[in-house]
Amino acid sequence: MEINLSPIRTTLIVIAAGIWILIFQNAGIVPPIRQQRVVVDSLVRVTGAVEVDNTVFVKGTVNTNLESINGYSKFYKDPRTGEYYVIPMTDAYK
Repeated sequence: MEINLSPIRTTLIVIAAGIWILIFQNAGIVPPIRQQRVVVDSLVRVTGAVEVDNTVFVKGTVNTNLESINGYSKFYKDPRTGEYYVIPMTDAYK
């Protein structure tokens, strides 16, 4: 009785390819197929850059260095329209 090894080899090759694709995605070599959506109800520490499509409610404080964003000016010039906006320098929660 002879055993056909072709389906077993094909299955093992597909499994190995899937594992390597996951490894390359986790290493950042291959980009993910779709963006991830994260919904969290507890404390989260975020490092790096985050793209937000909607609004975010921040309970507590967020460290923003306006001098590094806009220099020493209290005004922000919109690069799209060329209009100037005043950046508020006061704490609204005090």
